[in-house]
Amino acid sequence: MKLSGAILWDVDGTIANSYMLGYTSTLTVLKNNGIKLITEDEFHEGTRLTTPRRFAWHATGDPDHIIGLGLGEQFDDLYVKLVSHETTPLYAGMKELLLKLSKCEYIALGALSNACGAYVRAVINANDLEAIFKLQYGADDVPHGKPDPAGLLQCSKELNIHPAKCIYIGDSPTDGEAARRAGMRGVGVTWGSHSLETLSSSFDTMAKSIEELEVILDDWIEKNHVELARESTVRRVSWDSSVINNEGMNKLRTDNEKWIP
Repeated sequence: MKLSGAILWDVDGTIANSYMLGYTSTLTVLKNNGIKLITEDEFHEGTRLTTPRRFAWHATGDPDHIIGLGLGEQFDDLYVKLVSHETTPLYAGMKELLLKLSKCEYIALGALSNACGAYVRAVINANDLEAIFKLQYGADDVPHGKPDPAGLLQCSKELNIHPAKCIYIGDSPTDGEAARRAGMRGVGVTWGSHSLETLSSSFDTMAKSIEELEVILDDWIEKNHVELARESTVRRVSWDSSVINNEGMNKLRTDNEKWIP
């Protein structure tokens, strides 16, 4: 059966409880470069940004400062090597949920993070999930990091699944903004770096526990089962060769064929 829907995931703070690895590695890089250390709250706030922009913001207050590039490279070199089942464990109940979802043959699972791609793949591998994630991308694998929708749109293109048939799950306001701009349903989770109050306006739906998230996803799959199964036989859509413009938005060319509403 052809794929006709996708559940896409952020990694840190969504799938993996990797906060301490990220925070301590950040402190190490800042200390090695003689830069003032940050608090845990400042670290959590910075997780809205891609790694180079986060370090530029920590170091200078300006996320676009060039210093972030070098600091970000140092961070990636350090913390990717430290990934393990112990340093990036899944949240309790997450693996069971992911394995359950992977058994739905017409739904694809993918991961997109603002961390580097090597880190994403290391976390997935450390938790024995590589077989169930069809896509495993970081910010350096896509044209632009979140909140730009380019990465999510690249995922939907590569899976040949219309963005409206995708869900993106994350723990940061930028995750919700990226999903909204991509035309995907955004589901925010509160067990990561940001509070319900901070997240609620950015997402279509909120989950305060993995049990709540499971109900949301089960409901989405059930409501779309007949339509998704029917769409699995629809002819493949032709995508515009430009793929992504300067705003990071894909442009669909349907050649007089339309997705079934």
